[in-house]
Amino acid sequence: MTNLDILKMALKNLAKRKLRTALTILSVVIGSSSIIIMVSLGVALNDSFEKQIKNMKNITNIELNATYGAKTGITTDVMNKIRALEGVEDVTPVLKSEFRVIADSKYVGTISFVGLNANSFETFGYKAIEGRTLTDEDKGSYNAIANPLVAYSFDKKGKAETYIKWIYSEEDVKPDMIKVDILNNTLKITSDAEYGAKKSSVDSAIPKNNAKQKTYKINIVGIVEKLDTYGENSILMSIDTLEKIKKDIKKIQGISNQSSSDNQTKTGYEKVLIKCNSLDIVDKVISQIKEIGEFQVFSQAEYINSSRKINMSIQVLLGAIGSISLFIAAIGIANTMIMAIYERTREIGIMKVIGAKVSDIKKLFLVEAILIGFLGGGLGLIFSYSVSIILNKFAPLFMGGLGISGGDPTEAIKVSSIPFSLAISALLFSSFIGLMAGYFPAKRAVKIEALKAIKSE
Repeated sequence: MTNLDILKMALKNLAKRKLRTALTILSVVIGSSSIIIMVSLGVALNDSFEKQIKNMKNITNIELNATYGAKTGITTDVMNKIRALEGVEDVTPVLKSEFRVIADSKYVGTISFVGLNANSFETFGYKAIEGRTLTDEDKGSYNAIANPLVAYSFDKKGKAETYIKWIYSEEDVKPDMIKVDILNNTLKITSDAEYGAKKSSVDSAIPKNNAKQKTYKINIVGIVEKLDTYGENSILMSIDTLEKIKKDIKKIQGISNQSSSDNQTKTGYEKVLIKCNSLDIVDKVISQIKEIGEFQVFSQAEYINSSRKINMSIQVLLGAIGSISLFIAAIGIANTMIMAIYERTREIGIMKVIGAKVSDIKKLFLVEAILIGFLGGGLGLIFSYSVSIILNKFAPLFMGGLGISGGDPTEAIKVSSIPFSLAISALLFSSFIGLMAGYFPAKRAVKIEALKAIKSE
């Protein structure tokens, strides 16, 4: 018999026992769709996570903090060693401070300041929305850039609090807040930390500093996006300028320059930012940094890698749960094929007597089993796509009610995703299950003796 003859005969045999074949195929449909739907939930979860990763602006950054009491500090020599590592794009020390700032002579507020190397701002993702970012030419100057929400950090002189206004997003902006045009207004840092504060916010128990106060005129040259590197909105400037201002103000306020809050310590810098070329190289760079000295190292890449492993485990678990149904379906296929052998014993004997090859008889039963698996897998795939569409249409309404949303508000939330590779794999796997379930019944069929088979009823 040709392969086409075997296929036609297999289809004819399945059609003879419509109800049994339909029920067996239904069990495969349930099994295959269970796997597809379960795995699709894990795929959608992973896709959503990967999209969030792409939206992270500081994903390839490594934050290095000095460990007090350690033998190795973050010195210039250490920074040069880190800069020489493969995959490291840039290294810059970081200085943070808070200053009282006067805007247009009538507004005042306490604002966070961050200092980096002047040529590192663009490398670390500080791109200008308005104006420009800082470059190496701004080193030593009083030029600065600011996050957009810094404009809401001011109050009228004489009514301002002495602490920073914590404004994380546009949602925190209230209608009664003052907005200062920081790009086109004169800003001055004052050494007087209580300048323009309302009386209730000044502790009378603290003696007034009678030293002559100084101001430092800063020029905002650009507005840049707020990154996730720091929790508050900040004004950013060249680190050497910020160090100079900080030392001057500490001197005026009578604070020792040996305070641990200075970035430049006896053993080097307290905090350093490292930019890597890609996410894949971050783990390797972290390992090499730990070999250089004892530091506290933090990177979002560590969280991302652990989350990826968790997502993979979830997908495997969901697939394993779904595969139980397909395993039960395989038992159903095997049962159907064994029953077919008992019912068609006489037919098998006649086929052998008229000269049918043993391999053709075996192939016939295997093809029948594969067809059950293939048809069940195909129908299961169609059912799975239907369920996936329904889930993606209605689940976001429920998830939105729980306050769950996607990373990009313009994109619909997907709770189920069936990629082409999953669809093909599921179809092939169902066919393979049919093949495996039909193997032993087919092997049993070819062992039947022809004469005994003919005499059987």
